[in-house]
Amino acid sequence: MRKVFMSFALALIGLFAAVGCSVAQTPSTSTAPTETAPATTTAQPASQLGPIDQQFMLEAAQAGNGNIMISQLALQKATSDAVKQFAQAEIDEQNLVKQELTRIAPTVGVTLPTEPAPKYQAAMAQLSQLLGAQFDQAFLSEGGINAHLESAALYQREAAFGQNPDLVALADRGLPIINQHFTAASGLTNYQFARVPQRFNSVNSAGAIAPQSGTTSVQ
Repeated sequence: MRKVFMSFALALIGLFAAVGCSVAQTPSTSTAPTETAPATTTAQPASQLGPIDQQFMLEAAQAGNGNIMISQLALQKATSDAVKQFAQAEIDEQNLVKQELTRIAPTVGVTLPTEPAPKYQAAMAQLSQLLGAQFDQAFLSEGGINAHLESAALYQREAAFGQNPDLVALADRGLPIINQHFTAASGLTNYQFARVPQRFNSVNSAGAIAPQSGTTSVQ
C-alpha cells in the first residue's frame, strides 16, 4: 500500500508541475493600449486679399445694393420704355456681381454689407419725390451716369492693383459692361463729361425742376 500511495503522490506532483509550467508559458491575453496618431487637419492657405481687394468688395457690394434699389424704383415710376429697359439691365448686371461676390466672400473671410451706402439711400429719397420725365432724367443721371463713373474707377483700380485672382477677374469682366451701360445712359441724356448737370433738388415757383446749366473747366 505504501508503494501505491507513494506512486500516486508522485503522479500528482508531476501533474501540478506540468500545469504550472503550462500556465507560465501561456502568453497574456491583455495587451497594452495602442497609441494612435492624433487626427490632423490641414489648414487651407489664406487667400491673398490686399487692402484694395477688401475695399473693392465693400464698395462693389454697397453699390450693387444701391443701384438695384433705385433701378427697382425706376421699373415702377419711369414713363419711358427705354429707361425701364435700362433699369432692368442694371438690375441684371448688379445681380450677377452680387452672386460672384457672395461666392467669393466666404473663401476670403469677408462679410459683405447687406445695405446700400448712405449716398444711395439719400439719392433714393430724392428720386422718390420726382414724377414723370423729371424722374426719368434724374434716374439716368444717378443710376446711369454717376453710378457708372464711380463703378468704372472702382473696377479699374481693382483690375490694376488687386491681388486676389477671383476679384481681379470679376473686375475685368465687369468693365466692358460698365462701359456699355455708361454709353447707353450718355446717349439717353446727351451727357457730356465735366458738364454741370440739371439740378433735381430745387423747385421753382411753378413747381417744375429748375435747371442749372453751365460748364466747368479743369485746371
